[in-house]
Amino acid sequence: MFGFGVCVSGAFAHSRLVRSEPPARAVLDSAPKELKLWFNESIEPAFAKLWLVPASGDKVPLENHGDPSDPRLLIGLLPNNLPNGPVAIAYHVLSVDGHVVESQLTFTVGAANAGAAKALTQ
Repeated sequence: MFGFGVCVSGAFAHSRLVRSEPPARAVLDSAPKELKLWFNESIEPAFAKLWLVPASGDKVPLENHGDPSDPRLLIGLLPNNLPNGPVAIAYHVLSVDGHVVESQLTFTVGAANAGAAKALTQ
């Protein structure tokens, strides 16, 4: 009976973000060209969505794709004109087990804007 409970609890685990490049809350000297998100289990890139979340106004959809060599990786293309300051990225992914994961992360472009990013993440 105890072993069955352990198996069942593992079956209900959801996918979660385990790493990103740039890392969450990072302060970068220059704007990156892409964002990489790694999850703890395989995702369905065809159903993934990424958005740039401005301080005001509507979210801006970002192009994204999976990586055939790593089914846990999602790569988002960032705009060439990403301004200095805090950057918030929202994501919506479907793991291969059918569970949806939604959240966001932030990083800052330009060391002079680190204080603004700290306020955004609090």
